[in-house]
Amino acid sequence: MDDTSKTSEEAAPAGLDWDTYYAHRNRLDEIRVEQSAAFDKSILTLASGGLAFSLVVLQSLQPPRMAHEFIVWSWALFVAAILTNVFSYYLSSKAAEVAIAHIDRRMAQQNWVGTDSNFADKITRILNSVSGVLFAAGAVCLLIFAYQNGMGI
Repeated sequence: MDDTSKTSEEAAPAGLDWDTYYAHRNRLDEIRVEQSAAFDKSILTLASGGLAFSLVVLQSLQPPRMAHEFIVWSWALFVAAILTNVFSYYLSSKAAEVAIAHIDRRMAQQNWVGTDSNFADKITRILNSVSGVLFAAGAVCLLIFAYQNGMGI
């Protein structure tokens, strides 16, 4: 009998039947697709928001008083946050693929003992945190730049 003809009565040792397996596997794939859509929106928002705010700050300043160090740091940190986010997205897609491969293998072997390591998932979690910290640091640098240059924020 091939794997596609198994019924719900032929449950895995852990109680996972084929219907539950397919539902879980399909949900993992849906998550991967949803991440793609959310990623585009977050990058666009992050990049345009930082750029727009910095342009507003720059336009309201008098050129002789400008200290550029913090605006440069701000832009560098925003770019680093965006790049970290891009890499994080790529790895999260790979992590979903690995998770699908793990569940496919476990279901085919009917082996539910132990846990599977997912290096891409671990790195994705770290990169997500780093991306948030970089964005926050960029925002702080932008606020310091605005304050130092007379906006009094």
